[in-house]
Amino acid sequence: MTGQFLMPVLIMAPVAAFLMVRGRASGLSRWHTGLFTGGAFALYADSLLLTEVSRALILFYVSPAWSTALEIWLLNRRLTLARVTAMVLGFAGILVLLADEGGLPLPRNAGDWMAITAGIFWAWGSTRVRMDPEASHFENVLSFFLYGSVIALALALIPATGLGAFPQAGTLLNALPWLFLIASVFLIPIMFMQLYACQHLDPARVGILLQIEVVIGIASAGILTAEPFGWREATGFVLVCSSALTEVFVNRTASS
Repeated sequence: MTGQFLMPVLIMAPVAAFLMVRGRASGLSRWHTGLFTGGAFALYADSLLLTEVSRALILFYVSPAWSTALEIWLLNRRLTLARVTAMVLGFAGILVLLADEGGLPLPRNAGDWMAITAGIFWAWGSTRVRMDPEASHFENVLSFFLYGSVIALALALIPATGLGAFPQAGTLLNALPWLFLIASVFLIPIMFMQLYACQHLDPARVGILLQIEVVIGIASAGILTAEPFGWREATGFVLVCSSALTEVFVNRTASS
């Protein structure tokens, strides 16, 4: 995971150095945004290793509910009935998903906590990107990978069995060409598009565009793994998606 953050930084470093020489912003100073946007994805990726895929997906993608609250607080959006409904549905999805049989609706492992924290991080980070339209897309992307690598490295140092260990030097060297290819062809272009959306759309709307991963991820987990997916996971999935759909479509209709 750390390599997937550091390789894009190495690829973008010459451009960043050129910008700095020319006295222009490169993204190095945007740690207060990059720690949250990049950290969100580092936490989310590792949460998939420590809890069921369906739980990690649903707990992370309740982020539109967090984003709605931040939009009201920081972006001065109106507190409409649709917004209240969206937040209630999102938090209801968390409660249903986390409630064990006859127990309290609390996270049951480190992966659950990481997925929830990742959703909050992403909501806060994407809100900060939205609030700073003057920042260049290069700045947002470089800060994402640079400061996300700090979180990824910190997570890699945690002695948790599920997170694995550092690869051997030979394994890492053999992987470098593939990391370069993945970073240059996939990771950097994807983050340019995603953070471009964050800068031009409200955070909750970005959340709904990303929630297609919930559908694909849960379907893939059901087909490729033996992870359980019962009524609780299905209900949590419906509630979380309904939260985002309410915010994006119902609230937009009410506001137009």
